[in-house]
Amino acid sequence: MKFKLLIIAFSLMAFSKAFSQSYKIIYDFKWKTETHSKDYNSELTVLLKNNEKSYFESLAKFKYDSIKTNLVNQGSRSFPSPKQQWKLQTLVSKDLKSQTTITEENFFDKVYLTTYHCKPEWKILQEKTKLFNYNVQKAETNFGGRKWIAWFTNELPTSDGPYKFYGLPGLILKIADSEENFIFEIKGLIKEQNNIEGRNAYTAKVNFTPKQWETFWSKYQKDPSMIFANLNSPNNTFTYVYHGLNIDSKEAKEMYNKTEKEKIDIFKIPIETKSCEQ
Repeated sequence: MKFKLLIIAFSLMAFSKAFSQSYKIIYDFKWKTETHSKDYNSELTVLLKNNEKSYFESLAKFKYDSIKTNLVNQGSRSFPSPKQQWKLQTLVSKDLKSQTTITEENFFDKVYLTTYHCKPEWKILQEKTKLFNYNVQKAETNFGGRKWIAWFTNELPTSDGPYKFYGLPGLILKIADSEENFIFEIKGLIKEQNNIEGRNAYTAKVNFTPKQWETFWSKYQKDPSMIFANLNSPNNTFTYVYHGLNIDSKEAKEMYNKTEKEKIDIFKIPIETKSCEQ
């Protein structure tokens, strides 16, 4: 699906009214797998804005999450397999009022949630130009171990942007780290009502602090199948399986590790080299 450049035929006054409601913003996300490579991976991502809250994830994942939410609302407890796989696994939700960010990761039968209370601290520069027919201004921040350069417009008065970035006096249209290993660039904006909050209604949730997540993630990258441990306890009335195989079997663990490590290797260069909360 192709998105025309900023698909909205409203005046700026109409835009101001629209931003107090729900809308969907499409960003093209490009990233390198190897530091000195000239080639980029790419994936369309989406920022869903609902008043003071927003959600950012892969566009393909958003479509699947929408299907899951609709099925939950209909009382269903089973979901079809996704028709399209996504590369960016993380969902980032932001509450601009409380200034908290929550990352969401799905592994096997659980959702892992990590809450952060830090936010980007911006230095707004004098440099201005035009992007996508909007007047934009340059800003910089050091966040997650990288220096980031953003271009924002106060013609779209919402203090938000892709991934974990927010806090500027306008919408971020483009942001990249100083080495351009990661680039987020807006491709479309649509006024639209969206709801994906029911997607995890029947999934167990694990809440982490940033430090607990770092410990878990370090172990998971080495051995993803570690999360199978103790799931098939003698007290269970059912047996956990992975692709039809008992998760305690060597075959199931090897298959799961192979699949998960392929996902992890897509981001050999991490977006963040250190947590914003130490």
